[in-house]
Amino acid sequence: MTFRTTLTRALAPAMAAATLALAAPMAAPALAEQPGAVTIGDERLEAFVAALRAVDQLEQQYTATLGEAETDAEREAVIEEANQAMAEAIEETPGMTLDDYVAILQEAQTDPELTARIMAMLEG
Repeated sequence: MTFRTTLTRALAPAMAAATLALAAPMAAPALAEQPGAVTIGDERLEAFVAALRAVDQLEQQYTATLGEAETDAEREAVIEEANQAMAEAIEETPGMTLDDYVAILQEAQTDPELTARIMAMLEG
């Protein structure tokens, strides 16, 4: 299995969930504005990975629920509930805020070293 396949399998669901959860515009901290400019410590990255796992689990649950929705109103209600649940899961993760989560996720999309560190933590 290639690194790209591994990355796609591990991060794509969480990134899709984050996109769903963060549909409203948000101001990301300076970390997102300067890719590669800031080193993210292991403790902060571990908090991110814990939040990522929680978001991924919620995304799986809500994807199934969304598939069962029969009307647009039901789908919108499921999406709203999923957004709230994912945001709460991130905020409830010790050492992580929603802004930090978004910033690290954005940084990982442009920083291969950070992506590799995240993958190692996900696999560990």
